[in-house]
Amino acid sequence: MTQSKANRGYDRTVNRAATSQAAVPAVVPRTTPIRITVDVRPTFHRRLKRWCNGTAAERDLSSVDLSAVFRILADELLEDEKLAEKVAKRLQAKDGKL
Repeated sequence: MTQSKANRGYDRTVNRAATSQAAVPAVVPRTTPIRITVDVRPTFHRRLKRWCNGTAAERDLSSVDLSAVFRILADELLEDEKLAEKVAKRLQAKDGKL
């Protein structure tokens, strides 16, 4: 006994839909940190490291990691509307690049 082409296509579609719905995993938000890399000019890097070392000495800290400074700056950017606007204007003036 053969089925018509229309029936076979419909049956496969229904079966595929049921199978794909059952196989869809739940969306789990990412919790592990995402690494980014930033290239900076050597003179800029040297100035940043001096700032980190000076801040560590002033605050009586053993060291200040440059990565921690960038994380804090990112937090400030997202929390401070004036800073975000200032950064956006600088990006616009440089066509989104430095």
